[in-house]
Amino acid sequence: RDCAHETELNARVAMLAIQLGMLEEAEQLYTSCGRYDLLNKLYQANNQWSKAIAVAERHDRIHLRSTYYNFARHCELSGDIGAAINGYEKSETHRFEVPRMLFENVQELEAYVIKSKDKKLLGWWAQYLERNGG
Repeated sequence: RDCAHETELNARVAMLAIQLGMLEEAEQLYTSCGRYDLLNKLYQANNQWSKAIAVAERHDRIHLRSTYYNFARHCELSGDIGAAINGYEKSETHRFEVPRMLFENVQELEAYVIKSKDKKLLGWWAQYLERNGG
């Protein structure tokens, strides 16, 4: 789909390889042409999160936070709340995402906020308690 817009030949061939189910070949092609952003997307699309995070940490730093965020969403949807919290923290979206995720379990949310010692989260928690008579 994006193949026509890609100027790097190996990246175009890798996109074709993906369409043909040749993922290992696509991985090699993306690496050979230095398209670590596309390699990261390939790993994410195939739930190879440790590889996606490793690529983002080493070669694709611009997408590191979004990779952690996508990983956290995946973990949340899979029911792995601890890993989701960790991912949201690493993506620096924890001040919004963790309270949203834990809102139905007020005790767990309170424990997280207090343990985090994050001034903004603690301020939000204090306002929440004042509004709700806690």
